[in-house]
Amino acid sequence: FAGAQQNNYAITGGTVVTVSGATIENGTVLVQDGIISAVGANVTIPAGVERFDASGKFVYPGLIDSGTGLGLQEAGGMAGPVDNFELGPYNPHIEAYIGIDHTSEMLGVQRVGGFTTVVTGLNGRGEPIPGYDSMIDLWGWSPQEMAVEKRIGLRVNWNEGRAEDLKTYFLEAKAYAARVQMAEAGEISDFEWDVRMDGLIPVVSGEVPVIFEARSEDDIKSAVEFAEDMDLRYVIRGGQDAWKFTDFLVELDVKLLFSGIHGTPGREEPYDVHYATPALLHEAGVDFAIYSGGVANVFSLTYEVGMAVAFGLPMEKALRSVTLDAARLLGVDDRLGSIEEGKVANLLITTGNPVEYTSQVETMFI
Repeated sequence: FAGAQQNNYAITGGTVVTVSGATIENGTVLVQDGIISAVGANVTIPAGVERFDASGKFVYPGLIDSGTGLGLQEAGGMAGPVDNFELGPYNPHIEAYIGIDHTSEMLGVQRVGGFTTVVTGLNGRGEPIPGYDSMIDLWGWSPQEMAVEKRIGLRVNWNEGRAEDLKTYFLEAKAYAARVQMAEAGEISDFEWDVRMDGLIPVVSGEVPVIFEARSEDDIKSAVEFAEDMDLRYVIRGGQDAWKFTDFLVELDVKLLFSGIHGTPGREEPYDVHYATPALLHEAGVDFAIYSGGVANVFSLTYEVGMAVAFGLPMEKALRSVTLDAARLLGVDDRLGSIEEGKVANLLITTGNPVEYTSQVETMFI
């Protein structure tokens, strides 16, 4: 692990896999003030800038896990707080990042797999709205420093049986948002502030997406129909049954975060159904990325993605599913997910493609 406190440096001599464009042999990545300032085969390096020699190695963007509980609970059997839920069914004012334990033993373990950035959030023990998921870098002196996006998406644990209650709640939030605008314009004087309703304004205004946790075919379809009906920006996370109705997902341009490649198939399902799902989604044209859904096993997501490659997912798409596609579906591809000028310098020096089992991450920059 290197470069945690260095803002100016150059990585030279390696094969730079930009993900977004051409791979550059014997390339250089110049970083200034923590931002990639130049990428190419003929980059001029200013005098005095520290160099990291990647000759014979590869340079990749840091990997992204789109759904974890990292930092909110410690490894099993270890002393530490469990901050992955709050009391009550509706907590749209809660932001996950503030509860991050930046000293957690779990963070360094996950970096071993090449992950520099993750989405973390409260599971809420199944309650409808646990709060906002946050995107964090896996290094920092405080939760505030680690935060990439404090509100990457509002998590909703979807249950069709609660659809009417949620609809009422979101409609109340839309009405509240309208009253806020009127109060700010001086059109009304009698206005009562509500912390929970205030938390929903970014969602009902379309500024921040809803992340619907939905796994079965019925839940996914009803969550999509709810989001479309309420005119929300949204992403579906889970998606174990997505292989059953890809036409529906493509027709409505559903953004999907998929997990469970190593999951146990159902009684009537083929043994390789989850291994093969990413390839089926890709062939059908579904827009998706892959995430772990874990706390202790984020580092092993590359092995799961590698299994999907063994069952037909193209290697290029596999890499994008934990880099640029993940960043794009989460709305941060202007900053993360590829090696491009102007992006944040979350970078890896490796012995090969991090999705391949035999590759090792030798140096990491966050």
